Amino acid sequence: MIITTERLLYLWTIAETGSFSAAGRKLGLSGAAVQQAIQAFEHDLEAQLFERHSGKKPTLTLLGRQIYFQALDIIPRLEGIENHVRAVREGVEPQLRIALHGMTLFPRFQQALVAMQRRFPTVELVLLDSESAALSCDKVRLASQPGVQPADITLSLGRLRSDHSGHERIVDRILWSVVVAAEHPLAKIRGDIAVQDLQGYPQLFPLPGLSITPELSEGLRCSSKLIYYKAFYQLRVMLLAGLGFGFYPRQLAEPLIEQGQLKALHLEVDDGKLNWPIELCWIDGLGKAGQWFVDHLCGDS
Repeated sequence: MIITTERLLYLWTIAETGSFSAAGRKLGLSGAAVQQAIQAFEHDLEAQLFERHSGKKPTLTLLGRQIYFQALDIIPRLEGIENHVRAVREGVEPQLRIALHGMTLFPRFQQALVAMQRRFPTVELVLLDSESAALSCDKVRLASQPGVQPADITLSLGRLRSDHSGHERIVDRILWSVVVAAEHPLAKIRGDIAVQDLQGYPQLFPLPGLSITPELSEGLRCSSKLIYYKAFYQLRVMLLAGLGFGFYPRQLAEPLIEQGQLKALHLEVDDGKLNWPIELCWIDGLGKAGQWFVDHLCGDS
C-alpha cells in the first residue's frame, strides 16, 4: 500500500512544524530519516508532495495539500482509537450509562459530570432518565417493567432500598419550595398562605415512576385540582407559564427566583425543612471513570 498511516503522519507533521528537522524532533527521528521517508512516498506516488527550495521551508504542492487535509481527518481518528484501546487496557470502561433525574441536577452534580468527562475523555457517556432506568443488576425491575433501560449508575430521588443488588448512598437532599410564576395570583398574596388558599388553584403534580412513588408524591399534595406532569422539564415550563403552583427543588429554584421568573410561597404549615433524599446507586465492577464519579460524589456529601 502506497499511502500508509505512517506516511500520512510524516506529511502531516512536516506541514505542522514547517521543516523536516522539526518534524523529526517531534517524531523522535532524524530530519534526514523523515526526508527520506517523504522521498520514498513521492517516488511511489510518482508525484511531488513538497516544494523544496534552498534556505526556505518546504511547502506543500497542490497534491500535498489535498493529502494533508485528508490526513487532518484520518490521524485524529487513529489517535482516538489508540487512546481508547490504551484507556480500556488501563481499566477505563468504554461506555458509562448514568441515569439522572431532572430534580437532582444540582450544580455540583453537573460539575462532577463535566470533571469526569474531562478526566476520562475516551469514555462514551450515555445519560438516561432515572424514571425509566434501573441498575443493570436490578433484574427484577428490568424484566418486569417494559421499556426500562439498564444503567451503571443512578442518581435519583427516593429512599434507600437494597433490593436492586447494587450499592447505594444518600449524597444530598432536595429542599422543597412551593413556587409559582411571578405573575400568578398566588404571588400577589402577602404574608403566609394557608393550605385552604391553595385549593382554588391547580397544582402541578408528578405522575408516579421508578423514582417518584405514589407514597412519596402524596406527601406533596396541597390541592384537589391537579395537573399531572411526567418529565421535570414540563414542570419547569408550565410553572413559568403560570399554569399552576408546584413543589420545586429550592437548589434549582433560587436562580429563577433571583431573576424574578418565579416566586416562593410562604405556607403557614411549612417550616422550611421538607426534603427528599437524593440517592446514588451503582453496580459492582465499575471501571475507573464510574468509580471516580461515585467516589467524588460520596466524598463531597
